[in-house]
Amino acid sequence: MAVMRNAVEIEVWKVSKLIDAVSNEPKGNNRITIPEFQRRLVWNQDTRKELINSIRSGYPFGTILLYEDVAKGQQAADSKHHFSLIDGLQRTQALKHYVEQQNGYFTRADLDDDFIDLIAERMGKETDEYRDRIRNCIVKWVKGRTSFEAAHGWDSTTLILTLLREVLDLPSDSLLLQKEFFAISQDARFTRAIGAFLDETSTVVKVVLDAEIPVLRFLGDPSELPRIFELINTKGTALSRYEIFAAQWIEIRRRIGNPDIISAIWSKYESLEDEGFTLDVADGAQDEQTRRDRDYTLFDYLFGFGQHISDKYPRLFKPAKGDRPSSCGFNLLTACVGLHISEMAALPDKIAAFDLNELEGCVLDSLRFVDNVLKPVLSGKRIKSKPPTIYHSELMIVAMIATAFQVRFSLRDLSDNPDWRADRRKLKRQLPMHYLYEILHDDWRGSGDSKLRDAVRSLRYLHAAPPTQRRWQQVLNDWYFSTQADNLHGRQRKPRIRENRPEYLLLRFVFSRRLQGAKTFHIEHIVPIENLQAQIQGDDEWPINTIGNLALLPEAGEFKNNFLTYVDMLQAKQENGDISAEQQNELSARYAEALLCPPDCLPNEPGKKAYQDFLSQRFDLLKQEFVEVWHSHIPPA
Repeated sequence: MAVMRNAVEIEVWKVSKLIDAVSNEPKGNNRITIPEFQRRLVWNQDTRKELINSIRSGYPFGTILLYEDVAKGQQAADSKHHFSLIDGLQRTQALKHYVEQQNGYFTRADLDDDFIDLIAERMGKETDEYRDRIRNCIVKWVKGRTSFEAAHGWDSTTLILTLLREVLDLPSDSLLLQKEFFAISQDARFTRAIGAFLDETSTVVKVVLDAEIPVLRFLGDPSELPRIFELINTKGTALSRYEIFAAQWIEIRRRIGNPDIISAIWSKYESLEDEGFTLDVADGAQDEQTRRDRDYTLFDYLFGFGQHISDKYPRLFKPAKGDRPSSCGFNLLTACVGLHISEMAALPDKIAAFDLNELEGCVLDSLRFVDNVLKPVLSGKRIKSKPPTIYHSELMIVAMIATAFQVRFSLRDLSDNPDWRADRRKLKRQLPMHYLYEILHDDWRGSGDSKLRDAVRSLRYLHAAPPTQRRWQQVLNDWYFSTQADNLHGRQRKPRIRENRPEYLLLRFVFSRRLQGAKTFHIEHIVPIENLQAQIQGDDEWPINTIGNLALLPEAGEFKNNFLTYVDMLQAKQENGDISAEQQNELSARYAEALLCPPDCLPNEPGKKAYQDFLSQRFDLLKQEFVEVWHSHIPPA
């Protein structure tokens, strides 16, 4: 590649000039917009504060790289210089945020101890408690101003009255407040200190606005800008493995037919616009029709695709986080077309021969297939829980969807493979068993890139038979006595349920027939928490939440907040005359079926040993139910 010397000019701008240029309506003759390949805003408040403190301390704080679009400036009617911000978005946003919310950066550390002592002395409140109240009052007051202008209450009178009201607890309309204000206002030393504090605090903003920042103007070929962006961002706050493609794929564009994906893309753009920046893409897409008719980069497409599927399939993918690229869209399409995750850079060439909307439809068909197969054990959520519980890793579920895709569709022309009907039935039967086994076996711990490649290339979920009935007995026993060892030997005094643990997935398999059609479910204890806690002696710890003591119910009913087991509860009702002996027997049979726990399984006496025997016996019943419900999915021994 030819090297162009002197391709950069250096200027020095004041921060105030930079902030004006990135505003929606610049007053000066410069206008800066955000290019399409720019990443999201990643700096948090602490990082922004560090930058401001560096400026206030007189330290250097980096440069800004701009590219002037001369053609765009000539076409515009505003006679301004039009620039694209190539590097420095995070610093620019931090400066912009500070200038717009300057009072919000004030902290207790900005208050001098001598100043606080002077106020405490003048108010006659020279204790540490009152010094702390004075400090908190001033910080709250400063943060409550919208600027450092007198028109917005930035004056001595307002601050003094606030201190008298909040520190001395004087009512706003009291004569005592007026008397104290008059007296304190006559103290020249005190009022000078208040005035000096106001002046010095407001001067800090002027220091930042007047600070000078080197601005580099790139004069080379604009096609090199994404490459420059990529090289610059190998340091600092690093790009994610996906964000790097925003620059690499800037010229790879496709028309998108899915309006939900387009909407997700524009939500990302709008997050920058909400910060007051102007985007290059916004100029030519002012309405919905124009947005639908434009071509989008492959990065934007995969970003929007990931947001779309994580929103529509919450059983399979974790919710997307605002403008942060969701990895699932990138990983899923890459795996479906037969690439390893490390080969993602080759994705544009791999999909070049396909119609993107047709390819998307095939991926979504495969996704829906896997979602429907796992629906019996993943549908519904625990009552009062927010998002659905996800037990699997992202790459594990991607491997299952990519397998379904490659089993059904030809990678040559996306036509259906001739054996799809038979393979579909086999996949439908085998996937749930592979799913549970791999989670109980913790097969996807650590990096899953290679595991994903191996699972898809071998079509393991189709060709590898799931565990037999005999193997399931061994697997469940091994899992129970290894991962549940802590529970069986105590170490779990607090009654806290961690719903994403594998035992709750196993419970969903076991109780899937009983929960069929339920949108929500309850996790209930067979032997109630209060009953167990009442038996615990000293520092001993009992396995309250181990799987043997839990059941899933569509409705909590009488088990909610109950101190007694269902047998004792029904016995008490019968003795009190609330139910007859016949009703007692009928309800006992109904509860035994719902809980998968007959009366003779319950602890026959108090104490930890009887309780642990109950847990083991109950787990045997859960295993039997699992095999019975899923026998058609389990190969014979």
